[in-house]
Amino acid sequence: MIRNIPNKYSQKMLLSTVDEKHKGTYDFLYLPIDFKNKCNVGYAFINFIYPLSICDFYQSFNHRKWDKFNSDKVCELSYARIQGKQALITHFQNSSLMTEDKKCRPLIFFSDGPNQGTYEPFPVGPNVRRRNDVRREDERE
Repeated sequence: MIRNIPNKYSQKMLLSTVDEKHKGTYDFLYLPIDFKNKCNVGYAFINFIYPLSICDFYQSFNHRKWDKFNSDKVCELSYARIQGKQALITHFQNSSLMTEDKKCRPLIFFSDGPNQGTYEPFPVGPNVRRRNDVRREDERE
């Protein structure tokens, strides 16, 4: 997990920053967006293909300030609750996120072969919830 991301960073900006030195080393990236405020919520999920890639990423990012927006935020890395590309896909594929703008959805990338590190279509699940459905469930409680 990448923490303390400046709220003005878009998913495209985060991808660009990560890809400067780490393109092709990860197969999942998701920067959650606060739809009301139209900005990220300050953290992202990333899954590395090979565990040793985490070491280089850690040296590049952990305890370092972000370059853009004159932010005072300092990047911190931590383990996320859900680990592994397939587990992350399973977690998100039926989420209401799959009905949102593609810029707000989790991204996956090929994990091996000649296309390693290039965009892979996210498999949308058969039971995708709409955001309104989620609200109704919350209202019932």
